[in-house]
Amino acid sequence: MPALLLAQPVSAIAAPDIVKQWAPVVCQSDHSDGLAAKQNVFTLVNYDLDWQLNNNWYNLYFYPLAHAMYYSVVESDTHYYLGYYQYYPRHGRGHEHAMTGVLLAVRKLPDNTGALDLLVTYSNGKWRTRDGGRVFLADGHPVLQLRAGTHAVAAGKNSRLLRKKNMQVLSAAGSRLGSDQQSGAGYMDYVLLPLTALWERRQDIGQGRVFSRWGYFDSYNAVRVSAPWAWEYRRLNWLLNPGELTLYFTGQPVKACNYLNHPYQAGTGNK
Repeated sequence: MPALLLAQPVSAIAAPDIVKQWAPVVCQSDHSDGLAAKQNVFTLVNYDLDWQLNNNWYNLYFYPLAHAMYYSVVESDTHYYLGYYQYYPRHGRGHEHAMTGVLLAVRKLPDNTGALDLLVTYSNGKWRTRDGGRVFLADGHPVLQLRAGTHAVAAGKNSRLLRKKNMQVLSAAGSRLGSDQQSGAGYMDYVLLPLTALWERRQDIGQGRVFSRWGYFDSYNAVRVSAPWAWEYRRLNWLLNPGELTLYFTGQPVKACNYLNHPYQAGTGNK
């Protein structure tokens, strides 16, 4: 991608501003057990008011759920690498926990705006990429489609998705789309929360705790579900190497990036 080769160092934008500016619009389809099914609500890891994660499946129907999405920000001299993460207490195929994510490589511009160079999605162990110029934006926000049941994540293709029947549209609180874009299935907000709330507990490992081993949520199920710091592609880590991942996925020579603000750089590889 030529834009990556020409990217020049630019001053920083305040993290909360850039996070809200690029927070995705989520379209959740109704292809399994209904929009009202609690297992399709992306929410807090500790939605049940404790940090014992091997009871999240059991507690699903005993606690109210609020839509919440975690975010991470890593800044280099040329880009912001913004991660947005969806956690579910239960996966539709019958195991505890699911976590999916989208990574945006936003190139800094001199006027303190940004240009989307790449969008990467991760769900059910699968990686997908889309060139930033081909990502559909609604009022400047990338549009995602979430599959009910499997929680698979895909980049939305056009505005028809927002108006599709049986589609629930969600956006970050305070960044609603225009009323003409609301769908018949309903329009809702989700809350943005820093991933550091979970990252700070990365060493809380053991039965009945947050993780059973490094990066994997504790559970009684055989299927092990991981947090973003355990996601790797060709030995490039989602949180540790977002710039290098972007270079790889765009066909550029992979070299060490100059990170200016990287809260996940220390300790990401502790296994």
